[in-house]
Amino acid sequence: MPSSGTLSSRPIFIFTFPLWIEVIALSATGGGNSNNNNNCQQLSNNAAMHLVSRAVWSLVGSLACLGVAVNAAGALEIDVVFPRNETYAPTANFPIVFAIRNAALAKHLNITIQSFIRNGSDLNSTFGHSTRDLANANFSSEPYFVYHYQTLDTEGPHELFSTAYWTSCNASSDPVSLLTNSSNLGVRFTIQKGAQQVDLVAATANDKTCSAHSGVAIGVTDQTLEYPASARLSAGTCAVLATSSPTPIADPCRVSIDSATAASMSASLQAALCKGLNPPAGCPKENNAVEQLAVVGVASFAAALGAIGLMLA
Repeated sequence: MPSSGTLSSRPIFIFTFPLWIEVIALSATGGGNSNNNNNCQQLSNNAAMHLVSRAVWSLVGSLACLGVAVNAAGALEIDVVFPRNETYAPTANFPIVFAIRNAALAKHLNITIQSFIRNGSDLNSTFGHSTRDLANANFSSEPYFVYHYQTLDTEGPHELFSTAYWTSCNASSDPVSLLTNSSNLGVRFTIQKGAQQVDLVAATANDKTCSAHSGVAIGVTDQTLEYPASARLSAGTCAVLATSSPTPIADPCRVSIDSATAASMSASLQAALCKGLNPPAGCPKENNAVEQLAVVGVASFAAALGAIGLMLA
């Protein structure tokens, strides 16, 4: 599983996985299949009244009928996968996991996920702020997981508060412009000594502990438009969102983490920790050797600067 990340004292961030045809609809009044067929037949009947070959009009009619159907691509979801509404034991590396389902639809949405944790009896104390910019992510995995780790060693109630942002086309403007959309996601949980240890596989196998506010569904069509450069943005491509009813509903309980994915996430965490200044036990010796060499190099450089300072004094 491809991953990359940066290591700091707190938190540890790790990134992981994971033909639109523009047509001119000459007749587009139908809603069902029978109406679409009538529209297509009408196009063929009208063809004889023009000085254009029936073969050409048949092709145009077929494209027009296709245009009625080229619309809905599906619903993309942004979900909080972990934590769940449960009680967990304190830990130095508590996973915060998001998932993007139908991730192939995210290419032109410029998704960003911001999150932080609130705790205390009134949930007024905040920490663990994180921003994940996925504008250039490679959405090749399904679902696409985004996660980081946070130290949670204080007992009491907690809440993961997140905001998902995405952009879409404002096709009603001339020229086309970008709209910024957002949705707040929240999950409450508790940290308590003696409670269960974090187990991502077991937690996501339980569909009874999902928060009703831990996911958002976005209807995305297969249509894209080009928008021009502006004072704030360079030119680019945006996605057209679906406007038809019913509005898709998120179902974060459908996302599960299997043992292979959980093991890969743990391995990514261990690799990140081993590259830190205080690697834990069990890290490869070459990592420790590199770290020791780096420390010696810094010490030597500092000593050299001290010597230069004495000579200049």
